[in-house]
Amino acid sequence: MSFRLTFLSSMFARFLTSFPCLWLTLAGVPIFHGLASPQALTRADLSLPRITTQPPTNLELQAEGEVRAEAMAHYTTALQFEAAGKMREALQHYLEVLKVDPANPDLAAHTAELAYHYQSREQAVGVLEKAKASRPDEPAVYLNLIRFLSTYVPDDPFERDRTRQLVLEVVTRFSRRAEVISFAIRHHLSLSQRDEALKVIEQASKQEIKSPNYWLELGRAAQEVWPLAQIEMKEEHTKRVNFFFQKALACAAAGSKGEPTRLEVAQFYVLSNQLDLARSLCEQISTETGNLQARKILFRLYEANEQKDLALAVLEKIVQDAPEDVEQRRLLVQAYESREQWDRAVPHLEAAIQIGGGDPSEYQALGQLLLQSQLYEKLIRLCERTTKLYPDNPVFHLHAAFAQRSLQRWEKAIESFASAAAMAETGQAELVNHRFFFQYGITLERSGRHDDAAKMFEKAITLTPKDEIEDVANTMNYLGYMWLELGRHLDKAGELIRKANELQPDKAAYVDSLGWWHFKKGEYAHALTELQRALALLTNPEPDDVEIIEHIAQTYLKLGDKAKAREWFQKARDMKPTDPKLLRRIEEGLTATPKLD
Repeated sequence: MSFRLTFLSSMFARFLTSFPCLWLTLAGVPIFHGLASPQALTRADLSLPRITTQPPTNLELQAEGEVRAEAMAHYTTALQFEAAGKMREALQHYLEVLKVDPANPDLAAHTAELAYHYQSREQAVGVLEKAKASRPDEPAVYLNLIRFLSTYVPDDPFERDRTRQLVLEVVTRFSRRAEVISFAIRHHLSLSQRDEALKVIEQASKQEIKSPNYWLELGRAAQEVWPLAQIEMKEEHTKRVNFFFQKALACAAAGSKGEPTRLEVAQFYVLSNQLDLARSLCEQISTETGNLQARKILFRLYEANEQKDLALAVLEKIVQDAPEDVEQRRLLVQAYESREQWDRAVPHLEAAIQIGGGDPSEYQALGQLLLQSQLYEKLIRLCERTTKLYPDNPVFHLHAAFAQRSLQRWEKAIESFASAAAMAETGQAELVNHRFFFQYGITLERSGRHDDAAKMFEKAITLTPKDEIEDVANTMNYLGYMWLELGRHLDKAGELIRKANELQPDKAAYVDSLGWWHFKKGEYAHALTELQRALALLTNPEPDDVEIIEHIAQTYLKLGDKAKAREWFQKARDMKPTDPKLLRRIEEGLTATPKLD
Protein backbone atom coordinates (compact mmCIF):
# COMPACT_ATOMS: atom_id res chain seq x y z
CA MET A 1 0.00 0.00 0.00
CA SER A 2 3.06 2.32 0.00
CA PHE A 3 2.04 3.82 -3.37
CA ARG A 4 -1.07 5.20 -1.70
CA LEU A 5 0.74 6.84 1.22
CA THR A 6 1.17 10.07 -0.71
CA PHE A 7 -2.56 10.24 -1.29
CA LEU A 8 -3.25 9.40 2.32
CA SER A 9 -0.95 12.13 3.61
CA SER A 10 -2.50 14.60 1.16
CA MET A 11 -6.00 13.79 2.41
CA PHE A 12 -4.77 14.00 6.02
CA ALA A 13 -3.32 17.47 5.44
CA ARG A 14 -6.52 18.62 3.77
CA PHE A 15 -8.53 17.25 6.67
CA LEU A 16 -6.45 19.18 9.18
CA THR A 17 -6.78 22.44 7.25
CA SER A 18 -10.54 22.10 7.05
CA PHE A 19 -10.71 22.93 10.79
CA PRO A 20 -8.86 26.19 11.48
CA CYS A 21 -7.18 26.46 14.84
CA LEU A 22 -6.58 29.38 14.89
CA TRP A 23 -0.90 51.20 13.34
CA LEU A 24 -1.69 55.72 14.78
CA THR A 25 -4.74 58.05 15.04
CA LEU A 26 -4.58 61.60 16.36
CA ALA A 27 -7.80 63.08 17.69
CA GLY A 28 -8.30 66.44 19.32
CA VAL A 29 -11.17 67.04 21.73
CA PRO A 30 -12.13 70.71 22.13
CA ILE A 31 -12.62 72.00 25.63
CA PHE A 32 -15.83 73.83 24.74
CA HIS A 33 -18.75 72.44 22.77
CA GLY A 34 -21.96 74.10 21.69
CA LEU A 35 -24.42 72.68 24.18
CA ALA A 36 -27.45 74.88 24.64
CA SER A 37 -29.16 77.90 23.15
CA PRO A 38 -29.75 81.01 25.31
CA GLN A 39 -33.45 80.15 25.36
CA ALA A 40 -32.65 76.84 27.05
CA LEU A 41 -31.17 78.63 30.07
CA THR A 42 -34.62 79.16 31.57
CA ARG A 43 -35.33 75.43 31.79
CA ALA A 44 -34.86 73.26 34.87
CA ASP A 45 -31.37 71.94 35.52
CA LEU A 46 -32.17 68.36 34.47
CA SER A 47 -33.31 69.49 31.02
CA LEU A 48 -30.00 71.14 30.25
CA PRO A 49 -27.34 69.27 28.31
CA ARG A 50 -24.55 67.64 30.22
CA ILE A 51 -21.39 69.70 30.72
CA THR A 52 -18.66 67.90 28.85
CA THR A 53 -15.55 69.45 30.39
CA GLN A 54 -14.07 67.98 33.55
CA PRO A 55 -12.88 69.92 36.59
CA PRO A 56 -9.10 70.11 37.03
CA THR A 57 -7.71 67.04 38.76
CA ASN A 58 -4.97 68.87 40.71
CA LEU A 59 -5.81 72.31 41.92
CA GLU A 60 -2.75 74.45 42.62
CA LEU A 61 -3.81 77.53 44.58
CA GLN A 62 -1.42 80.45 44.89
CA ALA A 63 -2.91 81.60 48.21
CA GLU A 64 -1.66 80.57 51.66
CA GLY A 65 -3.04 80.07 55.14
CA GLU A 66 -6.72 80.51 55.95
CA VAL A 67 -7.51 81.89 52.48
CA ARG A 68 -6.12 78.76 50.88
CA ALA A 69 -7.98 76.51 53.31
CA GLU A 70 -11.25 78.31 52.61
CA ALA A 71 -10.70 78.05 48.84
CA MET A 72 -10.01 74.35 49.11
CA ALA A 73 -13.21 73.89 51.06
CA HIS A 74 -15.16 75.66 48.30
CA TYR A 75 -13.42 73.52 45.72
CA THR A 76 -14.26 70.27 47.52
CA THR A 77 -17.87 71.35 47.88
CA ALA A 78 -18.05 72.26 44.19
CA LEU A 79 -16.83 68.82 43.21
CA GLN A 80 -19.45 67.20 45.42
CA PHE A 81 -22.27 69.29 43.96
CA GLU A 82 -21.12 68.59 40.42
CA ALA A 83 -20.90 64.86 41.07
CA ALA A 84 -24.49 65.02 42.29
CA GLY A 85 -25.58 66.88 39.14
CA LYS A 86 -26.21 70.17 40.98
CA MET A 87 -24.41 72.39 38.52
CA ARG A 88 -25.72 75.78 39.67
CA GLU A 89 -24.58 75.16 43.23
CA ALA A 90 -21.23 73.86 42.00
CA LEU A 91 -20.77 77.00 39.88
CA GLN A 92 -21.09 79.31 42.89
CA HIS A 93 -18.35 77.46 44.75
CA TYR A 94 -16.05 77.39 41.72
CA LEU A 95 -16.48 81.19 41.46
CA GLU A 96 -15.42 81.53 45.10
CA VAL A 97 -12.27 79.53 44.38
CA LEU A 98 -11.48 81.76 41.41
CA LYS A 99 -11.61 84.84 43.65
CA VAL A 100 -8.56 83.37 45.35
CA ASP A 101 -6.80 82.10 42.24
CA PRO A 102 -8.37 83.60 39.09
CA ALA A 103 -5.41 82.63 36.88
CA ASN A 104 -5.76 78.83 37.17
CA PRO A 105 -6.39 78.09 33.47
CA ASP A 106 -8.07 74.69 33.86
CA LEU A 107 -10.35 75.87 36.64
CA ALA A 108 -11.19 79.08 34.78
CA ALA A 109 -12.08 77.14 31.61
CA HIS A 110 -14.33 74.73 33.50
CA THR A 111 -16.03 77.50 35.45
CA ALA A 112 -16.59 79.57 32.30
CA GLU A 113 -18.35 76.61 30.68
CA LEU A 114 -20.70 76.33 33.65
CA ALA A 115 -21.22 80.09 33.77
CA TYR A 116 -22.26 80.16 30.11
CA HIS A 117 -24.99 77.55 30.68
CA TYR A 118 -26.24 78.70 34.07
CA GLN A 119 -25.60 82.46 34.04
CA SER A 120 -24.66 84.27 30.82
CA ARG A 121 -22.12 84.46 28.05
CA GLU A 122 -20.86 87.80 29.39
CA GLN A 123 -20.10 86.35 32.81
CA ALA A 124 -18.35 83.36 31.23
CA VAL A 125 -16.15 85.65 29.13
CA GLY A 126 -15.44 87.70 32.26
CA VAL A 127 -14.06 84.62 34.04
CA LEU A 128 -11.69 83.92 31.15
CA GLU A 129 -10.68 87.58 30.73
CA LYS A 130 -9.77 87.79 34.41
CA ALA A 131 -7.61 84.66 34.07
CA LYS A 132 -5.86 86.22 31.07
CA ALA A 133 -5.23 89.47 32.91
CA SER A 134 -3.94 87.64 35.99
CA ARG A 135 -1.48 85.48 34.07
CA PRO A 136 -0.51 87.22 30.80
CA ASP A 137 2.60 85.04 30.36
CA GLU A 138 0.60 81.79 30.32
CA PRO A 139 -0.47 80.66 26.79
CA ALA A 140 -3.25 78.41 28.13
CA VAL A 141 -5.38 81.34 29.34
CA TYR A 142 -5.31 82.87 25.85
CA LEU A 143 -6.14 79.60 24.19
CA ASN A 144 -9.05 78.94 26.56
CA LEU A 145 -10.54 82.36 25.75
CA ILE A 146 -10.10 81.82 22.00
CA ARG A 147 -11.71 78.39 22.21
CA PHE A 148 -14.68 79.81 24.07
CA LEU A 149 -15.17 82.74 21.71
CA SER A 150 -14.85 80.43 18.70
CA THR A 151 -17.36 77.95 20.08
CA TYR A 152 -20.00 80.40 21.28
CA VAL A 153 -19.88 82.87 18.44
CA PRO A 154 -21.86 86.09 19.02
CA ASP A 155 -23.79 87.95 16.36
CA ASP A 156 -21.70 91.07 16.96
CA PRO A 157 -19.07 91.28 14.14
CA PHE A 158 -16.75 93.27 16.43
CA GLU A 159 -16.70 90.33 18.85
CA ARG A 160 -15.77 87.98 16.02
CA ASP A 161 -12.91 90.30 15.00
CA ARG A 162 -11.74 90.20 18.60
CA THR A 163 -11.13 86.45 18.29
CA ARG A 164 -8.99 87.03 15.20
CA GLN A 165 -6.96 89.67 17.09
CA LEU A 166 -6.48 87.33 20.03
CA VAL A 167 -5.11 84.61 17.74
CA LEU A 168 -2.68 87.10 16.19
CA GLU A 169 -1.66 88.30 19.66
CA VAL A 170 -1.00 84.84 21.07
CA VAL A 171 1.00 83.75 18.01
CA THR A 172 3.12 86.90 18.19
CA ARG A 173 3.57 86.74 21.95
CA PHE A 174 4.39 83.02 22.09
CA SER A 175 5.97 82.46 18.69
CA ARG A 176 8.39 79.84 20.04
CA ARG A 177 5.70 77.70 21.66
CA ALA A 178 4.76 74.81 19.37
CA GLU A 179 1.41 74.16 21.07
CA VAL A 180 0.40 77.77 20.38
CA ILE A 181 1.45 77.63 16.73
CA SER A 182 -0.34 74.33 16.11
CA PHE A 183 -3.44 75.65 17.91
CA ALA A 184 -3.50 78.73 15.68
CA ILE A 185 -3.07 76.62 12.56
CA ARG A 186 -5.94 74.34 13.47
CA HIS A 187 -8.08 77.29 14.51
CA HIS A 188 -7.69 78.89 11.08
CA LEU A 189 -8.32 75.61 9.31
CA SER A 190 -11.51 75.02 11.30
CA LEU A 191 -12.79 78.36 10.00
CA SER A 192 -11.68 77.55 6.43
CA GLN A 193 -8.97 80.23 6.68
CA ARG A 194 -6.33 78.19 4.86
CA ASP A 195 -4.28 81.23 3.77
CA GLU A 196 -4.03 82.38 7.39
CA ALA A 197 -2.95 78.89 8.49
CA LEU A 198 -0.29 78.86 5.77
CA LYS A 199 1.08 82.21 6.96
CA VAL A 200 1.37 80.93 10.54
CA ILE A 201 3.13 77.66 9.68
CA GLU A 202 5.47 79.23 7.11
CA GLN A 203 6.53 81.90 9.61
CA ALA A 204 7.03 79.24 12.30
CA SER A 205 9.14 77.13 9.96
CA LYS A 206 11.70 79.95 9.60
CA GLN A 207 12.53 80.12 13.31
CA GLU A 208 15.88 78.90 14.63
CA ILE A 209 14.67 76.54 17.36
CA LYS A 210 16.67 73.53 18.54
CA SER A 211 13.85 71.66 20.30
CA PRO A 212 12.85 68.51 18.39
CA ASN A 213 9.45 68.59 20.11
CA TYR A 214 8.75 71.97 18.50
CA TRP A 215 9.30 70.52 15.04
CA LEU A 216 7.39 67.32 15.81
CA GLU A 217 4.35 69.33 16.90
CA LEU A 218 4.54 71.47 13.78
CA GLY A 219 4.89 68.29 11.72
CA ARG A 220 1.61 67.02 13.14
CA ALA A 221 -0.10 70.29 12.33
CA ALA A 222 1.50 70.40 8.88
CA GLN A 223 -0.31 67.19 7.96
CA GLU A 224 -3.57 69.08 8.34
CA VAL A 225 -2.35 72.01 6.28
CA TRP A 226 -1.00 69.73 3.55
CA PRO A 227 -3.09 66.51 3.75
CA LEU A 228 -1.13 63.49 2.60
CA ALA A 229 -4.31 61.73 1.53
CA GLN A 230 -4.76 64.06 -1.44
CA ILE A 231 -3.36 61.76 -4.11
CA GLU A 232 -2.95 64.42 -6.78
CA MET A 233 -0.87 66.58 -4.39
CA LYS A 234 0.81 63.77 -2.47
CA GLU A 235 4.36 64.34 -3.71
CA GLU A 236 4.32 68.10 -2.99
CA HIS A 237 2.51 67.74 0.34
CA THR A 238 4.85 64.96 1.48
CA LYS A 239 7.87 67.12 0.73
CA ARG A 240 6.40 70.02 2.75
CA VAL A 241 5.45 67.89 5.74
CA ASN A 242 8.76 65.98 5.70
CA PHE A 243 10.58 69.28 6.24
CA PHE A 244 9.35 69.45 9.84
CA PHE A 245 10.12 65.85 10.72
CA GLN A 246 13.58 66.14 9.18
CA LYS A 247 14.17 69.26 11.31
CA ALA A 248 13.14 67.22 14.36
CA LEU A 249 15.65 64.52 13.43
CA ALA A 250 18.41 67.11 12.99
CA CYS A 251 17.70 68.50 16.47
CA ALA A 252 17.39 65.13 18.21
CA ALA A 253 20.02 64.31 20.81
CA ALA A 254 22.48 61.51 20.15
CA GLY A 255 21.97 58.07 21.67
CA SER A 256 19.03 57.00 23.76
CA LYS A 257 17.98 60.56 24.64
CA GLY A 258 17.02 61.14 21.03
CA GLU A 259 15.20 57.83 20.61
CA PRO A 260 11.65 59.11 21.23
CA THR A 261 12.08 61.68 18.47
CA ARG A 262 13.56 59.24 16.00
CA LEU A 263 10.86 56.68 16.75
CA GLU A 264 8.07 59.20 16.17
CA VAL A 265 9.61 60.21 12.87
CA ALA A 266 9.93 56.54 11.89
CA GLN A 267 6.26 55.98 12.71
CA PHE A 268 5.33 59.01 10.61
CA TYR A 269 7.29 57.59 7.69
CA VAL A 270 5.47 54.27 8.07
CA LEU A 271 2.03 55.87 8.25
CA SER A 272 2.75 58.10 5.27
CA ASN A 273 3.95 55.05 3.29
CA GLN A 274 7.56 56.25 3.05
CA LEU A 275 8.79 52.78 3.84
CA ASP A 276 12.36 53.12 2.59
CA LEU A 277 12.92 56.13 4.88
CA ALA A 278 11.25 54.30 7.77
CA ARG A 279 13.38 51.21 7.25
CA SER A 280 16.61 53.17 7.04
CA LEU A 281 15.79 55.11 10.23
CA CYS A 282 14.76 52.00 12.17
CA GLU A 283 17.95 50.22 11.08
CA GLN A 284 19.94 53.20 12.37
CA ILE A 285 18.13 53.17 15.73
CA SER A 286 18.46 49.40 16.08
CA THR A 287 22.18 49.52 15.31
CA GLU A 288 22.88 52.43 17.67
CA THR A 289 20.78 51.49 20.71
CA GLY A 290 18.94 48.24 19.96
CA ASN A 291 15.62 49.93 20.78
CA LEU A 292 12.93 47.25 20.98
CA GLN A 293 10.14 49.33 19.42
CA ALA A 294 12.34 50.22 16.46
CA ARG A 295 13.10 46.57 15.90
CA LYS A 296 9.40 45.70 16.01
CA ILE A 297 8.72 48.28 13.31
CA LEU A 298 11.71 47.02 11.35
CA PHE A 299 10.37 43.47 11.45
CA ARG A 300 7.07 44.65 9.92
CA LEU A 301 8.92 46.62 7.26
CA TYR A 302 11.09 43.66 6.26
CA GLU A 303 7.99 41.48 6.09
CA ALA A 304 6.18 43.99 3.89
CA ASN A 305 9.21 44.16 1.60
CA GLU A 306 9.34 40.35 1.30
CA GLN A 307 12.74 40.27 3.07
CA LYS A 308 11.68 37.18 4.99
CA ASP A 309 15.10 36.08 6.25
CA LEU A 310 15.93 39.54 7.61
CA ALA A 311 12.48 39.78 9.18
CA LEU A 312 12.90 36.41 10.88
CA ALA A 313 16.37 37.27 12.21
CA VAL A 314 15.01 40.52 13.71
CA LEU A 315 12.01 38.79 15.25
CA GLU A 316 14.09 35.99 16.77
CA LYS A 317 16.35 38.57 18.43
CA ILE A 318 13.31 40.47 19.75
CA VAL A 319 11.92 37.32 21.37
CA GLN A 320 15.35 36.49 22.78
CA ASP A 321 15.63 39.97 24.36
CA ALA A 322 11.96 40.24 25.42
CA PRO A 323 10.86 36.67 26.20
CA GLU A 324 7.73 37.81 28.07
CA ASP A 325 6.32 39.65 25.03
CA VAL A 326 3.46 37.34 24.05
CA GLU A 327 2.62 39.21 20.85
CA GLN A 328 6.14 38.79 19.49
CA ARG A 329 6.11 35.11 20.44
CA ARG A 330 2.95 34.62 18.40
CA LEU A 331 4.43 36.50 15.46
CA LEU A 332 7.43 34.19 15.61
CA VAL A 333 5.12 31.18 15.61
CA GLN A 334 3.46 32.52 12.44
CA ALA A 335 6.85 33.11 10.84
CA TYR A 336 7.96 29.53 11.49
CA GLU A 337 4.60 28.18 10.30
CA SER A 338 4.94 30.06 7.01
CA ARG A 339 8.25 28.25 6.53
CA GLU A 340 6.73 24.92 7.61
CA GLN A 341 9.21 24.77 10.49
CA TRP A 342 6.62 23.30 12.80
CA ASP A 343 9.02 22.01 15.46
CA ARG A 344 10.62 25.47 15.86
CA ALA A 345 7.19 27.05 16.30
CA VAL A 346 6.11 24.67 19.08
CA PRO A 347 8.16 26.00 22.05
CA HIS A 348 7.16 29.60 21.27
CA LEU A 349 3.44 28.86 21.17
CA GLU A 350 3.84 26.87 24.38
CA ALA A 351 5.57 29.87 25.98
CA ALA A 352 2.89 32.28 24.71
CA ILE A 353 0.17 30.12 26.29
CA GLN A 354 2.08 29.81 29.56
CA ILE A 355 2.72 33.57 29.77
CA GLY A 356 -0.55 34.95 28.47
CA GLY A 357 -2.94 32.08 29.05
CA GLY A 358 -4.56 30.03 26.32
CA ASP A 359 -8.06 29.61 24.94
CA PRO A 360 -9.34 26.55 23.06
CA SER A 361 -8.25 27.89 19.68
CA GLU A 362 -4.66 28.33 20.89
CA TYR A 363 -4.56 24.82 22.33
CA GLN A 364 -5.93 23.54 19.02
CA ALA A 365 -3.18 25.44 17.18
CA LEU A 366 -0.58 23.90 19.50
CA GLY A 367 -2.01 20.44 18.91
CA GLN A 368 -1.82 21.03 15.17
CA LEU A 369 1.83 22.05 15.44
CA LEU A 370 2.67 19.00 17.52
CA LEU A 371 1.04 16.76 14.92
CA GLN A 372 2.93 18.40 12.08
CA SER A 373 6.15 18.15 14.10
CA GLN A 374 5.46 14.44 14.71
CA LEU A 375 5.81 15.02 18.46
CA TYR A 376 3.15 12.45 19.16
CA GLU A 377 3.93 11.57 22.78
CA LYS A 378 3.98 15.24 23.66
CA LEU A 379 0.65 15.72 21.88
CA ILE A 380 -0.91 12.85 23.82
CA ARG A 381 0.19 14.47 27.10
CA LEU A 382 -1.31 17.78 25.91
CA CYS A 383 -4.58 16.04 25.01
CA GLU A 384 -4.77 14.48 28.46
CA ARG A 385 -4.90 18.05 29.76
CA THR A 386 -7.07 19.69 27.10
CA THR A 387 -9.75 17.01 27.21
CA LYS A 388 -10.12 17.82 30.92
CA LEU A 389 -9.97 21.59 30.43
CA TYR A 390 -12.48 21.50 27.57
CA PRO A 391 -14.42 18.24 27.97
CA ASP A 392 -17.05 19.23 25.38
CA ASN A 393 -14.56 20.01 22.61
CA PRO A 394 -14.16 17.02 20.24
CA VAL A 395 -11.10 18.48 18.47
CA PHE A 396 -8.82 17.47 21.34
CA HIS A 397 -10.02 13.86 21.12
CA LEU A 398 -9.33 14.04 17.39
CA HIS A 399 -5.78 15.23 18.05
CA ALA A 400 -5.31 12.33 20.43
CA ALA A 401 -6.65 9.93 17.80
CA PHE A 402 -4.13 11.07 15.19
CA ALA A 403 -1.27 10.89 17.68
CA GLN A 404 -2.19 7.41 18.87
CA ARG A 405 -2.63 6.19 15.28
CA SER A 406 0.77 7.56 14.29
CA LEU A 407 2.25 5.47 17.13
CA GLN A 408 0.24 2.44 15.86
CA ARG A 409 -1.77 2.28 19.05
CA TRP A 410 -4.84 1.33 17.09
CA GLU A 411 -7.34 0.66 19.86
CA LYS A 412 -6.55 3.90 21.70
CA ALA A 413 -6.81 5.76 18.41
CA ILE A 414 -10.21 4.18 17.71
CA GLU A 415 -11.43 5.10 21.19
CA SER A 416 -10.47 8.73 20.61
CA PHE A 417 -12.12 8.77 17.17
CA ALA A 418 -15.29 7.34 18.69
CA SER A 419 -15.28 9.98 21.47
CA ALA A 420 -14.81 12.77 18.95
CA ALA A 421 -17.61 11.43 16.77
CA ALA A 422 -20.05 11.12 19.69
CA MET A 423 -19.35 14.69 20.88
CA ALA A 424 -19.42 16.20 17.41
CA GLU A 425 -22.77 14.66 16.55
CA THR A 426 -24.35 16.40 19.55
CA GLY A 427 -22.41 19.65 19.48
CA GLN A 428 -20.15 20.37 16.51
CA ALA A 429 -21.76 18.55 13.59
CA GLU A 430 -19.53 20.35 11.10
CA LEU A 431 -16.59 18.32 12.45
CA VAL A 432 -18.18 15.03 11.45
CA ASN A 433 -17.70 15.49 7.72
CA HIS A 434 -16.50 13.14 4.99
CA ARG A 435 -12.82 13.73 5.78
CA PHE A 436 -13.39 12.79 9.42
CA PHE A 437 -14.96 9.47 8.49
CA PHE A 438 -12.24 8.79 5.92
CA GLN A 439 -9.58 9.16 8.62
CA TYR A 440 -11.68 7.09 11.03
CA GLY A 441 -11.95 4.39 8.38
CA ILE A 442 -8.22 4.31 7.77
CA THR A 443 -7.63 3.77 11.49
CA LEU A 444 -10.11 0.91 11.64
CA GLU A 445 -8.57 -0.67 8.53
CA ARG A 446 -5.06 -0.51 9.96
CA SER A 447 -6.29 -2.18 13.14
CA GLY A 448 -7.74 -5.06 11.09
CA ARG A 449 -11.41 -4.13 11.55
CA HIS A 450 -12.14 -4.08 7.83
CA ASP A 451 -15.93 -4.34 7.95
CA ASP A 452 -16.13 -1.41 10.38
CA ALA A 453 -13.68 0.49 8.23
CA ALA A 454 -15.85 -0.12 5.15
CA LYS A 455 -18.84 1.42 6.95
CA MET A 456 -16.83 4.55 7.69
CA PHE A 457 -15.59 4.79 4.10
CA GLU A 458 -19.14 4.38 2.81
CA LYS A 459 -20.31 7.09 5.21
CA ALA A 460 -17.52 9.34 3.94
CA ILE A 461 -18.64 8.74 0.33
CA THR A 462 -22.25 9.58 1.25
CA LEU A 463 -21.30 12.80 3.06
CA THR A 464 -18.86 14.09 0.45
CA PRO A 465 -20.28 17.21 -1.29
CA LYS A 466 -20.84 16.83 -5.03
CA ASP A 467 -18.19 19.40 -5.88
CA GLU A 468 -15.51 17.54 -3.85
CA ILE A 469 -14.74 15.16 -6.71
CA GLU A 470 -11.14 14.53 -5.71
CA ASP A 471 -12.13 13.48 -2.19
CA VAL A 472 -14.94 11.12 -3.18
CA ALA A 473 -12.81 9.50 -5.90
CA ASN A 474 -9.97 8.96 -3.42
CA THR A 475 -12.29 7.33 -0.87
CA MET A 476 -13.86 5.06 -3.50
CA ASN A 477 -10.46 3.97 -4.74
CA TYR A 478 -9.19 3.38 -1.20
CA LEU A 479 -12.18 1.22 -0.24
CA GLY A 480 -12.06 -0.70 -3.52
CA TYR A 481 -8.35 -1.38 -3.14
CA MET A 482 -8.86 -2.55 0.45
CA TRP A 483 -11.28 -5.21 -0.76
CA LEU A 484 -8.82 -6.22 -3.50
CA GLU A 485 -6.04 -6.73 -0.98
CA LEU A 486 -8.37 -8.85 1.14
CA GLY A 487 -9.66 -10.80 -1.87
CA ARG A 488 -13.23 -9.98 -0.89
CA HIS A 489 -16.20 -8.32 -2.61
CA LEU A 490 -14.36 -8.13 -5.93
CA ASP A 491 -17.43 -6.99 -7.88
CA LYS A 492 -18.06 -4.17 -5.38
CA ALA A 493 -14.36 -3.31 -5.47
CA GLY A 494 -14.42 -3.11 -9.25
CA GLU A 495 -17.51 -0.88 -9.21
CA LEU A 496 -15.85 1.55 -6.79
CA ILE A 497 -12.52 1.61 -8.67
CA ARG A 498 -14.17 2.13 -12.07
CA LYS A 499 -16.24 5.00 -10.64
CA ALA A 500 -13.08 6.62 -9.22
CA ASN A 501 -11.49 6.40 -12.67
CA GLU A 502 -14.59 7.98 -14.26
CA LEU A 503 -14.50 10.89 -11.80
CA GLN A 504 -10.75 11.42 -12.17
CA PRO A 505 -9.45 9.74 -15.31
CA ASP A 506 -5.76 9.21 -15.98
CA LYS A 507 -4.77 9.30 -12.31
CA ALA A 508 -1.93 6.82 -11.86
CA ALA A 509 -3.11 5.52 -8.47
CA TYR A 510 -6.62 4.81 -9.72
CA VAL A 511 -5.44 3.24 -12.98
CA ASP A 512 -3.10 1.02 -10.95
CA SER A 513 -6.08 -0.08 -8.83
CA LEU A 514 -8.04 -0.84 -11.99
CA GLY A 515 -5.16 -2.95 -13.33
CA TRP A 516 -4.88 -4.77 -9.99
CA TRP A 517 -8.63 -5.48 -10.02
CA HIS A 518 -8.21 -7.21 -13.39
CA PHE A 519 -5.24 -9.10 -11.90
CA LYS A 520 -7.35 -10.31 -8.97
CA LYS A 521 -9.99 -11.51 -11.41
CA GLY A 522 -7.39 -13.46 -13.39
CA GLU A 523 -7.55 -11.12 -16.41
CA TYR A 524 -3.75 -10.80 -16.61
CA ALA A 525 -3.39 -9.41 -20.15
CA HIS A 526 -5.94 -6.68 -19.41
CA ALA A 527 -4.25 -6.08 -16.07
CA LEU A 528 -0.85 -5.59 -17.73
CA THR A 529 -2.28 -3.02 -20.16
CA GLU A 530 -3.75 -0.88 -17.34
CA LEU A 531 -0.68 -1.22 -15.09
CA GLN A 532 1.67 -0.13 -17.88
CA ARG A 533 -0.69 2.82 -18.54
CA ALA A 534 -0.52 3.76 -14.87
CA LEU A 535 3.29 3.75 -14.96
CA ALA A 536 3.33 5.84 -18.17
CA LEU A 537 1.25 8.53 -16.37
CA LEU A 538 4.17 9.06 -13.96
CA THR A 539 6.77 11.34 -15.55
CA ASN A 540 9.32 10.72 -12.81
CA PRO A 541 8.53 7.66 -10.68
CA GLU A 542 9.63 7.91 -7.04
CA PRO A 543 10.05 5.29 -4.29
CA ASP A 544 6.40 5.75 -3.33
CA ASP A 545 5.47 4.59 -6.84
CA VAL A 546 7.28 1.24 -6.58
CA GLU A 547 4.00 -0.62 -6.00
CA ILE A 548 2.99 -0.11 -9.66
CA ILE A 549 6.29 -1.65 -10.80
CA GLU A 550 5.85 -4.55 -8.39
CA HIS A 551 2.32 -5.10 -9.74
CA ILE A 552 3.69 -5.25 -13.29
CA ALA A 553 6.27 -7.82 -12.17
CA GLN A 554 3.57 -9.93 -10.51
CA THR A 555 1.48 -9.80 -13.68
CA TYR A 556 4.36 -10.96 -15.88
CA LEU A 557 4.91 -13.78 -13.42
CA LYS A 558 1.27 -14.86 -13.81
CA LEU A 559 1.62 -14.65 -17.59
CA GLY A 560 4.53 -17.09 -17.35
CA ASP A 561 7.21 -14.64 -18.51
CA LYS A 562 9.70 -15.14 -15.67
CA ALA A 563 12.47 -13.18 -17.38
CA LYS A 564 10.28 -10.11 -17.67
CA ALA A 565 8.97 -10.62 -14.16
CA ARG A 566 12.51 -10.75 -12.74
CA GLU A 567 13.45 -7.62 -14.71
CA TRP A 568 10.56 -5.70 -13.14
CA PHE A 569 11.14 -7.12 -9.65
CA GLN A 570 14.74 -5.95 -9.97
CA LYS A 571 13.60 -2.47 -11.05
CA ALA A 572 11.33 -2.30 -8.04
CA ARG A 573 14.13 -3.31 -5.62
CA ASP A 574 16.59 -0.85 -7.20
CA MET A 575 14.20 2.04 -6.30
CA LYS A 576 14.78 1.14 -2.64
CA PRO A 577 11.25 1.18 -1.24
CA THR A 578 10.89 1.44 2.56
CA ASP A 579 7.61 -0.44 3.08
CA PRO A 580 8.63 -3.80 4.67
CA LYS A 581 5.62 -5.68 3.23
CA LEU A 582 6.39 -4.45 -0.27
CA LEU A 583 10.07 -5.33 0.13
CA ARG A 584 9.15 -8.83 1.22
CA ARG A 585 6.93 -9.36 -1.84
CA ILE A 586 9.72 -8.13 -4.13
CA GLU A 587 12.25 -10.51 -2.55
CA GLU A 588 9.79 -13.38 -2.86
CA GLY A 589 9.31 -12.50 -6.52
CA LEU A 590 13.04 -12.51 -7.16
CA THR A 591 13.29 -15.90 -5.48
CA ALA A 592 10.51 -17.22 -7.69
CA THR A 593 12.30 -15.98 -10.80
CA PRO A 594 15.91 -17.15 -10.52
CA LYS A 595 18.46 -15.46 -12.67
CA LEU A 596 19.27 -17.48 -15.77
CA ASP A 597 22.91 -18.32 -16.55
